[in-house]
Amino acid sequence: MARQARLCLPGQAHLVLQRASAEVFREPADYEDYLQRLAQTAQRAGVQVHGYALLPSAVWLVLTPADCAGLSSLMQTLARCASRRRGEGAGLWQGRYRSALLQQAGWLLPALCTVDLAPQAEGLCADAATWGWSSLGHHTGRQPSGWLREVPPYWELGNTPYAREAAYAALLKTDAAQQHREPIERALRAAAALGDAAYVAWAEQQLGRSLRTRSRGRPRASEAPQ
Repeated sequence: MARQARLCLPGQAHLVLQRASAEVFREPADYEDYLQRLAQTAQRAGVQVHGYALLPSAVWLVLTPADCAGLSSLMQTLARCASRRRGEGAGLWQGRYRSALLQQAGWLLPALCTVDLAPQAEGLCADAATWGWSSLGHHTGRQPSGWLREVPPYWELGNTPYAREAAYAALLKTDAAQQHREPIERALRAAAALGDAAYVAWAEQQLGRSLRTRSRGRPRASEAPQ
């Protein structure tokens, strides 16, 4: 039986997770090389990058592709370049990358928080703010990156850059920033869409496939942020 096509809906935000079977990043130069390639390749592929977290054996990304070919090309190029740098083949990665669709209202900002908090959630540091290889520094104003593209929910956090950065930093410290990781991980496993019923139904119609999580039954309405 043919494998299901990768989840992709042009113009929509995607959360992407690619895990490796060994360490991909072992020294600062590895991280720096990946970020440089991410910025350059995303621009050529027509993919906007909103957030990222590079962990020793995993990559988390929040992206909006202009088309599916661009998203596929970006991920394949990044995987190949990282494998060559490590002197390993395609076996460095645990199969295909996982992705989930994100409704802008309600899920895009929680997904960014989940990505920026990933180093802390996976036990790599006690405070995600100390991890130098994520977009957290950009979103809180400590380490701006000119190639990252802000999303409307982030702009809505305040009327000035300082207000937005302070509001985002405060959001990361709340329970709300932590509670979405479980449904987000379920959506990644199922290649699902995160959003209200109308958004999920619309996305299913566009793609002609189910986009609902299955691991624990149908999502409860209470799981969707208001």
